[in-house]
Amino acid sequence: MSNRRGIYLVANQKSETHCANLIASIRNTGCTLPIRLIHFGGTPVQQTYIYKQVEVVDVATFPQEAFDFINNLQEVLTDCPKGFLLRFLAWFGDWDEFIYSDNDIVALCNWDIFFEHLQDHDFVHADFEYKAKGKYNFNNPEAVGKLFGEDKLNTAFTAGHFAARRKREFIDDFYQAMDWYRAHPTIAKKHDQAFMHIASLLGNWNILNLCKAPHNWLSSWAGDYNNTLDLIHALQKTPDNCHISHIHYSGGYPSGTHPVHELLFAKSGYRKRLTSLVINGSIELLGITYLLRKKKRLTSRLNQAFKSLKLFTFL
Repeated sequence: MSNRRGIYLVANQKSETHCANLIASIRNTGCTLPIRLIHFGGTPVQQTYIYKQVEVVDVATFPQEAFDFINNLQEVLTDCPKGFLLRFLAWFGDWDEFIYSDNDIVALCNWDIFFEHLQDHDFVHADFEYKAKGKYNFNNPEAVGKLFGEDKLNTAFTAGHFAARRKREFIDDFYQAMDWYRAHPTIAKKHDQAFMHIASLLGNWNILNLCKAPHNWLSSWAGDYNNTLDLIHALQKTPDNCHISHIHYSGGYPSGTHPVHELLFAKSGYRKRLTSLVINGSIELLGITYLLRKKKRLTSRLNQAFKSLKLFTFL
């Protein structure tokens, strides 16, 4: 069977620095897979380097069902910007197998290896999201255990990086997950990662997590490493057959100020890296980042309270 394969990214001008660094890291591993870029929304990507490396895919090239699906999904996942939902377009494309990746990621190995594992599985990932026990996906993780089985929280994965087959069954499971969300409006968080986990449970996806036995790959989350030296030491301590596929800087917008953020500057020259450190470091030291983070959390809580009040009034 001859499969058409490639990598999907979603980006705009705001994320283009990370996107360019991601692309450079993919290419530096020797990976020659074609890369398609879907416009996130807002101001488009500007960097010439990116346009030389990717095929920009207009959303208009996807079938009408894809538009209808995204619009319906946006009504269900009300806490998720529409741009985040565009990752689901990959299942409506023409590649038989694909990798989707967020921009705040750095490739550490040739991602061709993911497709080797897709021969026996429909969905492959490498992360420790399952250790969170549903904390970031569900408002009520216990309810998920009661509905699907106590062990199902251990099947969680991040929506930021995965390899998958393009099968109609996935799309059908997504529609089922929409119905599930409407029937259980308070259990799961209304974002893409929780939605995908619910769809996987409803569809009983054939999933492989390379961070679990027998593969035992290292954690791909940057938060599990203090700095790049810590990452190197972790690699030195592992068996020869243990891998780490990528580093994911999720959990906020990485500014480059933390020691483990060094890999985000892999493509940057000396002056650009130094300028970024000076600007973002000053913002961090002045406490502006802290205040903005507090403001964001307060705004989120107020929005949630307002939505709950509206629901209570409706009932």
